[in-house]
Amino acid sequence: MAITVVKRNGEREPYDANKINLAIEHASRGLDESITWVTQIASELELTLFDGITTQQLDEAVIQVALQNVKDDPQFDTVAARLLLKTIYKQVLGDYETDDELKTLHAQHFRRSVERGVAEGLFEPRFTELYDFDRLAAALEPSRDGLLKYIGVVTLNNRYGIKARNGEALEVPQFFWMRIAMGLSLNEADPTSVALGFYEKMSKLEYIAAGSTLVNAGTAYPQLSNCFVMEMQDDIENIAKSVRDVMWLTKGTGGIGLSVTKLRAQGSPIRSNNTTSTGPIPFMHTIDSVLRAVSRGGKKFGALCFYMENWHLDFPEFLDLRQNSGDPYRRTRTANTAVWISDEFMKRVQNDQDWYLFDPLEVADLNELYGKAFSERYAHYVAEAEAGRLRMFKKIGARAQFKDILMSLQTTSHPWLTWKDTINNRALNNNTGTIHLSNLCTEICLPQDEENISVCNLASINLSTHLRL
Repeated sequence: MAITVVKRNGEREPYDANKINLAIEHASRGLDESITWVTQIASELELTLFDGITTQQLDEAVIQVALQNVKDDPQFDTVAARLLLKTIYKQVLGDYETDDELKTLHAQHFRRSVERGVAEGLFEPRFTELYDFDRLAAALEPSRDGLLKYIGVVTLNNRYGIKARNGEALEVPQFFWMRIAMGLSLNEADPTSVALGFYEKMSKLEYIAAGSTLVNAGTAYPQLSNCFVMEMQDDIENIAKSVRDVMWLTKGTGGIGLSVTKLRAQGSPIRSNNTTSTGPIPFMHTIDSVLRAVSRGGKKFGALCFYMENWHLDFPEFLDLRQNSGDPYRRTRTANTAVWISDEFMKRVQNDQDWYLFDPLEVADLNELYGKAFSERYAHYVAEAEAGRLRMFKKIGARAQFKDILMSLQTTSHPWLTWKDTINNRALNNNTGTIHLSNLCTEICLPQDEENISVCNLASINLSTHLRL
């Protein structure tokens, strides 16, 4: 049966195997045994063809055939990346034959791409006023796209590349790097020269800015920070503010660490209306729903980690947040969880002693203490509980709770284990207060309080490109 291909304009034309072979051959340049690869990919491709296949489906089929052979030879990854790059070039720049033509098209289309982004309210409006586009366009080097692996091209195109309002791609990889460089240089005395410096480093993969910077730099919503570390306070106004803050930070692609240790336990009295608290779990479920609702259009989905100290009376329910079974309104399906563990607890595990759970409303200062001060105050509250002077508490075996933590970690990958005393005792930046938690990825440890949210800005340096042997 004759196979026809549907072009982008709707016209049909007979399938031309020679065109495909030439494209594969071009993508295999400089690699070993390229002729063998052309034959292998082309023959496997024919098994996937059908009459009426679109040019886009055909491009995707060729790429997938190359990818499925990566297990046999890693160089198939290079072929797949080059094939994907060509489809991106065609979408943004149009057809071309030679590398020189491709470089010329980059220079010709860059300004109009930026101007369209500005006109549609996607890019920073000062772009068209502050920059020398002739210098920027002349610096674009599409040959550097060869540094990207297939997954890098996919991630750059799908997650970070800007699409026009009608869904059309506005950026090829080098436009993307230059847009980020421009976004980072807006307030410089000579923004064009500084942008060129940033572009040289990033396009060569010597330095890469943070993920949020890659998403937002140079756009109409230039939130560049990666991680935010915040603490929810035990009052309804601050709880409501925390929900709002999570919404805005999630919109801006920020990863969030959020401590909920201060929230009073379930059943704890609320004096303002003579009722009792539902505890922190329902509020955590609400924030989990916020993460799903503010999904950022697939660029970067909501990402947050709840932190709780394991002396909290509701900690057993905290452990169950990631379980598949149980009340769905007391589960989190998107947010992660982490436990903030003290040395006092680990000593009690080692000595097979009891561990007491308290209502934060009655032991408010425990959250702010660490090391010896925490141990002494914790022992005081244990004595108060045994003397009947605390309204709410529970006594369990320290080893039993640690076993529950480890079992939950094994079955759900949560909660992550983080260490309150170690972090605070070794911190260089806790002079402004106690560190109550880490960030989403648990590598940033910064103090925060009711008035301040800690922020970190990450970047990646490719050390191998800076070594001189």
